[in-house]
Amino acid sequence: MKTGWKRQAVSWVQTFIFPVVLWIVMDLIVMSKGGSNIFATMASIQDIFQSSVQQALVAIAVALPLSGGRWDYAPGAIMVVTSIIAGNIAINFQLGIGMLIVLSIVIAVLLAMFEGLVYIAFRVPTMIVSLGIVMLYEAASGLLYHGEGVRLFIYEDLAVLARQPYCYLVLVIVLTAFWALMKYTKFGFDARSLGNHALLAVNNGVNEKKTILLTYLMVGILLGIASLINASKAVIAPASNLSSAMLMFSSMGAVLVGLYLSRFSNMALGILGGTLSMSVFTKGLTVYGLPGSLNNIILGIFIVVFMGITTNMEYLKGKLKGNRLQRET
Repeated sequence: MKTGWKRQAVSWVQTFIFPVVLWIVMDLIVMSKGGSNIFATMASIQDIFQSSVQQALVAIAVALPLSGGRWDYAPGAIMVVTSIIAGNIAINFQLGIGMLIVLSIVIAVLLAMFEGLVYIAFRVPTMIVSLGIVMLYEAASGLLYHGEGVRLFIYEDLAVLARQPYCYLVLVIVLTAFWALMKYTKFGFDARSLGNHALLAVNNGVNEKKTILLTYLMVGILLGIASLINASKAVIAPASNLSSAMLMFSSMGAVLVGLYLSRFSNMALGILGGTLSMSVFTKGLTVYGLPGSLNNIILGIFIVVFMGITTNMEYLKGKLKGNRLQRET
């Protein structure tokens, strides 16, 4: 039993050591600039955790199909349409937060399942399908409610999930449910099998179509919750010209870092670690005072370097070991 607890503790340390080290590095960089260091304040740390909630939900929704080799650009468009429909219905009919949560999840699930059905029906790459779905949903977002979007955040009773501590409770529930789903259910086993070797998994009896539909069901639930949190913080305007894809791309760094960290524990904790890492990095750059465009360049370089190092880790280890042996001889 002790060995099991030790192994679990080691896996947690390996998963979360990167965001902790990154926070220390960013703190030192901010301190080197001089002046007051607001990065190391409790308010800054709370902001990092609070902003990570929505990003973690979107990151899981992106990582789940991505782990099966399916790139999906539609999460942002699904969130926008879901926020506009569910938010306006809740406001117009004076519904409570409970009904708003149900509405958001149901609408997002229907939108995600439609994408899954289109993919299964036409069997073209998900990149193409999801781009078509994005254009369709973005056009719909401009037609719904006369293109006025939704301002859910001004209704305090409906925007409660975006505030502390409720947002953390939502994150804990979602991460726990996702971890249990992937670890203890047939769906989790089938999804991992398809991601590792789709043809072999199908030949061994995995129902690919059913697993894909269940994947989009999970994606819909995650995006329904994320859309509600997102609408509780800012004005949701109709999207156009693939602008909704930014909601997906803003989580891509967390997805890529999280999928690497997940090898030490599980996907739920890995995505959380990746999300915290990117929130720390983004917050540090913002506090340092760099222009927004330069921040994006640095973030892009960081992701490329991180993926380059982690993808070629074994090669780099072998190279370093070879150089050390040469020096010793």
